[in-house]
Amino acid sequence: MAWKSRVEAALSSSDRGTKAQGCLVRPTETELEEAALVVGYERASERVGQLIKVKAQLGDAHYRALRSEFERRHADSIRLLKGEDYTYWRGHAVRQVHKRGWDLLEGSPEFAEFVQQLARAGTDTFARAVAIIDDTEHAFMPSVPVQAALKRKNERAREGERIAELYDSYQAQRLAEGRKRPDTLRQDRKPIDEFASFVGVDRSLRSIQPSDVREWRNLQTSLPITYGKRNEFKGMPVRQIAAVAKERGMQTLDLVTVNRKLSAVSALFAWAKREGYVEDNPVNGLFYQVDKQKNARPPFTVEQLNIILRSPLFTGFLRDGKEFKKGNVQTRDWRFWLPLVCLFTGARLGEIAQLRLEDIRQEGDVHYIEIKNEPAKGQATKSGKNRIAPLHSTLIAMGFIDHVRCQRERAAKDGDHRLFPELQKNERDQSGKASRFWRVYLERIGLKEAGDGFGSHSFRHGLADQLRLAGYFDQDIAVVLGHSQKTVTSGYGKLRQGTIGRIAEIIEAVRFEGVDFTHLYKQNL
Repeated sequence: MAWKSRVEAALSSSDRGTKAQGCLVRPTETELEEAALVVGYERASERVGQLIKVKAQLGDAHYRALRSEFERRHADSIRLLKGEDYTYWRGHAVRQVHKRGWDLLEGSPEFAEFVQQLARAGTDTFARAVAIIDDTEHAFMPSVPVQAALKRKNERAREGERIAELYDSYQAQRLAEGRKRPDTLRQDRKPIDEFASFVGVDRSLRSIQPSDVREWRNLQTSLPITYGKRNEFKGMPVRQIAAVAKERGMQTLDLVTVNRKLSAVSALFAWAKREGYVEDNPVNGLFYQVDKQKNARPPFTVEQLNIILRSPLFTGFLRDGKEFKKGNVQTRDWRFWLPLVCLFTGARLGEIAQLRLEDIRQEGDVHYIEIKNEPAKGQATKSGKNRIAPLHSTLIAMGFIDHVRCQRERAAKDGDHRLFPELQKNERDQSGKASRFWRVYLERIGLKEAGDGFGSHSFRHGLADQLRLAGYFDQDIAVVLGHSQKTVTSGYGKLRQGTIGRIAEIIEAVRFEGVDFTHLYKQNL
């Protein structure tokens, strides 16, 4: 009968794909699932709905006959599914592959799955058609696989609005506004990518609920620290990583770290809300109630500093790569100077690692470092501002200024004006190699365990304590360390706080009582 052919047409030509010209394209799992859903269920249902309308206008006999046909086709489709007979749908699949210009072999597992998805979607179309005729469509529910596919499709982001793509827009806008430092945005990218991988890289921000964020947050507390840097976990799903960590009793991420990751995700949602991509921020209310100071970087004690300064790196080591073992090798490169300069200036490791030779200056009798924020030269500070750090007399006695002179002579020959040219910039800054080296070195000499907080930042905290012992208040310490001060007065004028002489006086008051530096003095070498 002609009307049966129209039923067939409604199911077979419901997608107007275009045959690819030239190279074939390998479809993704998502593309296959969505094509099966659109072709076999959504557009087929639209065409079937039009057919039902036509038959209803022709009279009761036509209408009832159409219902009987759909009911029969539905029952027959279920039987074929149970018997794993996909002959009928295989032809539809071949046509879709041809229309879309897909590189998909008929004998491949991917093609077989595509055929099955079409079969499930088409079977639901027959069932829905019967429900439409019976006027019970409001109560109709597709099969579980089709429901899941519909949910994934509805949650899928539009082109250009995937999580990673929106973060690109967010990053560009924040940089243009000067609201975020490049390094901060690069670091925030890591938890954003982790979150996107967890909820689905194609997931629409609008579809993400607080329950999704809560599930991701809770999983973070089960992950081992530095899991992203461990080869044993490369390519392993995070749920499996968490299971391994639990089985081995590994130390997991603390709540402050988890909150830091949540903060990066929350910032993206807050921006997306202002830009109209979402109505609400699903991260709100999900931060753990913990004190940030519980994760503070502890300063080194006098005993620990003496252990460090009497360790092989400063007294003689075996060879490069074995700096923690005793030997006769001496060095005065970045491995030697970075921790000492951080100790006496309170500067961050990255700020010293990025220094250029012109940044070490002299005004009168005072030698000082200018710590710069000049992105064009690859230099950055957390505050985004320049500051000065006078050099303590102990650093000068150790030969730091002499080291700078030697480096200037070297730069006159090779043209590289970095103070530490051996440090190559990584995805963050020049401190990547130094940070890893120092972290591992502390572990090898027995002064650090994973997650204890000790590291290069401990020198910065230590200087703050030394300045307090010298009688200085936090306002003076903030000037030395380069902390921003939110006061009414700080908003007046343009000059920086503290003259070079005044800051040098503050720095020189540091004594490190009980710490032995004498073996490092140049005259004692």
